[in-house]
Amino acid sequence: MNERSFLRVPTLDLGKLALTASAIILLLAVNKLGLPGNIVFFAILIGMIATSPEMAFKAYSLSFLGLVMNQALVLKTPVWTIARFVIPALCLARFIVELKRLRVPLMRPRFFAALLAFVAVAAILSIMTNYFVLIALLKLFNFAIGSFAILYGVKAMAHRRADLIPWFVAIVLAVVMLGLATIPLGIAYNFRGSLVAGRGLFNGPFYHSNCTGPMSALMAVLMASVVVFGPYRQRWICLPLAACLVFFMVLTQSRTSFGALLVGLGTVVVASLLLDRQGLLKLRMRVSRFALVGLVAMASILALGYDLGTDQQLTKALITFAQKGKESETLSVEDVLASRQGMIDYMWANFLDSPMIGIGFEVSTHPYFAENATLFNAPIEKGFLPVAILEETGLVGTFFFVIFLLALAVNLIRTLNVPGLALFFAFLAVNCGESMFFSLGGHGAYGWLMMAAGMMLGQQSIVRIGTPLHSVNAAPPVAALQRTMMPTYGA
Repeated sequence: MNERSFLRVPTLDLGKLALTASAIILLLAVNKLGLPGNIVFFAILIGMIATSPEMAFKAYSLSFLGLVMNQALVLKTPVWTIARFVIPALCLARFIVELKRLRVPLMRPRFFAALLAFVAVAAILSIMTNYFVLIALLKLFNFAIGSFAILYGVKAMAHRRADLIPWFVAIVLAVVMLGLATIPLGIAYNFRGSLVAGRGLFNGPFYHSNCTGPMSALMAVLMASVVVFGPYRQRWICLPLAACLVFFMVLTQSRTSFGALLVGLGTVVVASLLLDRQGLLKLRMRVSRFALVGLVAMASILALGYDLGTDQQLTKALITFAQKGKESETLSVEDVLASRQGMIDYMWANFLDSPMIGIGFEVSTHPYFAENATLFNAPIEKGFLPVAILEETGLVGTFFFVIFLLALAVNLIRTLNVPGLALFFAFLAVNCGESMFFSLGGHGAYGWLMMAAGMMLGQQSIVRIGTPLHSVNAAPPVAALQRTMMPTYGA
């Protein structure tokens, strides 16, 4: 490799991103053919998995994307029911084989062992409850395979020093393109018909507004993180994408999405200020901390000035939005929680009935669930993860779950993985309004994908102390990163 190519700075080329996004859309469109299209789609994904670990992760992400797409864009037959178990299993096997080839320990860092311990404990507790045991164990098995496949995939990409961030940006571009296209096509409000359109519940590129809003928030946090940390020229491409995603959030009227967005962006700012060096590692930013703080301060001053100059119109609008359209000059906790309180009280009562072992993993005592649940189709709706995990696994299971969350957060902090930490916290915030953390067979899988993208981006923002540091505003070449960055994930 000559010096000129070694010093070449990677670029987020709009033409290449558009081409990749178009290819993603065309591949998804194959599913419009129904059963034959679904078979062709998954045959292509299986071929990708066999090609390389990088292609396997791309195939995995495409399966997640197709899973949450608008039904008018991706037609799903029973093939999807089977494939959503097969694809994660194949990817998990692919990544384990690669990690063994690289002689990388599978249970390092510690959060892998913590996750395995939680899965084992949840399985034992679900058997002890003797309530829809097969459904609980199948859901737990699916969660274990999906979550380990994602985390092992991130680990494999770190040790192979693969750069998949342009791929994730292309996925976001494809989502934005499809989301905007659904409006003139008349399929942007098609989840429950025209009545929902009148209420403004936009589902756009995804199958439900409760999916579109939170996932748009996670993608917006990822785009902002690419701007702040990504080692690319033309990172500005991510800003209009983020703006479109915020537009989708407004149309969905999702309070959860805006809460998650604030948590994610707040983590980027605060963690960037608090985390700089750890041992031999240094956090590298493409936007200076001074500029980041200045941008936040300027936005706050402009918002405050506008609010004071318009008789607190901004404050009133935010309160109305937080209270689902109820006009008020004060923010009521009861009104904010009104749409979730009944569900929370119901889960809390179940927890009090069985505080130690819970009722079983991802099951419900609701009559509708009890009457309609089958082995491969047993959806549940639980809006608040902290109470949901207590209800399902009791104090014993919740203890092990919290250990896993803390172990993962500590690892991200110790390795200065700010983008990963931001997406992790944002995803947890989403689960405080739309509990989907364990739904690896549903839209929770896409949230895990965005969290994985944040972790991969964070791996590129870390360098060893003592290597030549580039200007804060100049991105280092990927080749240089490959020589100076150690694979902190899994260290």
